[in-house]
Amino acid sequence: MANYALSATQAIVDYLWSNLTTTNSNVTAGKILEADDYQADLLNGPVLNIIPIFPAQQDMINYQELGTKTHIVYDHVADGYEENWMICRDSMMFTTYSQDFNKIAEIQNLMLDLFRRMDESAKDVNSLKTTNKLIFHNVMIVETTPIEPSLELQGFLSTDVILEVKYSRVTDGLGRFA
Repeated sequence: MANYALSATQAIVDYLWSNLTTTNSNVTAGKILEADDYQADLLNGPVLNIIPIFPAQQDMINYQELGTKTHIVYDHVADGYEENWMICRDSMMFTTYSQDFNKIAEIQNLMLDLFRRMDESAKDVNSLKTTNKLIFHNVMIVETTPIEPSLELQGFLSTDVILEVKYSRVTDGLGRFA
């Protein structure tokens, strides 16, 4: 039975978060983003870990818990298929928000390093993904934007990184998602 909730986008987000929390920072004495900085105590209940990489229609509770912390908002669109209908092609846009110019530049440079190598970047994503139903073939940078004052969030700076992601899903004998 096909899992239609399976998402190539989530695999890219997981890969990015893993690298943000394991790569040493040149701006701070720690990792680029510290996972412990992103925890929420909702209504005096259990402490929840928040991954500060949200879909474009993010939950307002996440913004309340973030305050002025650096975070990333993403969106994606399926770009369709090429001659080979087994290869899916998506575009993803990541917008990084921070009050620290150097932190944004560091995140942007990490993303450039992670995703500029096309098929080698795809191999790295494949090595970290948690499902064998997705196979990444190519991940590449399409565009980056300058770091500028954010139009969406007063007091923040922002920049965009746009990726093109080519992948396939395991299919059944009829070519439908397995």
